[in-house]
Order: sequence, then structure tokens, then C-alpha cells
Amino acid sequence: MAEENKKVEETVEAEKAPVKKVRKTTRKKAEEKKVEEAVPEFQFRPAILKDFEILKHMIVTEESQRLRDKENALVFAVDKKANKTEIKNAVQAVFGAKVASVNTINVRRKPKRVGRYSGFLPAYKKAIVRFDSSFDLGKIQEAVAAEEMKATPEAEEK
Repeated sequence: MAEENKKVEETVEAEKAPVKKVRKTTRKKAEEKKVEEAVPEFQFRPAILKDFEILKHMIVTEESQRLRDKENALVFAVDKKANKTEIKNAVQAVFGAKVASVNTINVRRKPKRVGRYSGFLPAYKKAIVRFDSSFDLGKIQEAVAAEEMKATPEAEEK
């Protein structure tokens, strides 16, 4: 009889205890969720005037072309007072692309002579901007080429 009372008490206590609902997820569902989280869509703020003041122009040289092809990077001349985070935010806003890293270089002024006249080329700041591997730089190159065609009426005549 004492044993029966213990069993009854245990069942009563079990009924009073809150029931935890346990969800069983399979590995496939968990992996699918991870894959969905791994590729988020990036929402960037719209470009403002300050972004265009920070990014002065693209630098196109043989070295910058090599960086574009092999490392998915572009080279810009930027405002001398801009820091890396400002440059990153400006590039993301203007081009709508995820930036992986930004490296900056202060290029000093360079002496030049033309005949007997001497002077200096101006100093500027150069930024190497590496983009996320999923971004295609061809879009930017096409947009820049289209803007250059609009800006130079001589090119349209030829």
C-alpha cells in the first residue's frame, strides 16, 4: 500500500510540473538554416554628397588592373582626412557592394621639372578597397565607362 501511495504521489507531482516541449530538428533543417544565414542580403544606406567628396576618382594603372583581376580590388584617390571606416562606408553606399577590407597609403608630393621650371606634383591619399568575393567588379567598370562616355562629347562623335 505504501508503494502504491508513492506511485500516485509521483504521478501527481509529474502532472503539476511544467511540461517542456522539445523540438526535434533534423540535421538537414539545421544545415539549411545555417546556409540561409550565411548568405545575407546587404542593405546599405543611400549615397550622400559626403561620400562623393571622400571618393575623388579611381586610379587606373597596370598594378590596379592586376589587383582588380586577381584580388577583386579597386584603387581610389580619396580625401586626405578620410579614415578607413569612412572610406568603407562611402564605397558601400556608392557602389552597393560588401567591402572586405580597406588599405590606405599617403602618397607624398613628388618633384618634377619641365625645362628650367621646377615644381611638385600634389600629395594625395590612395585607398585599395577589396570587395567580397561574391561581388562582380565588371558592373562598376561598365558604369564608370558609361559615365566617361557621357562626360566626353568628343568620344561620341568618333
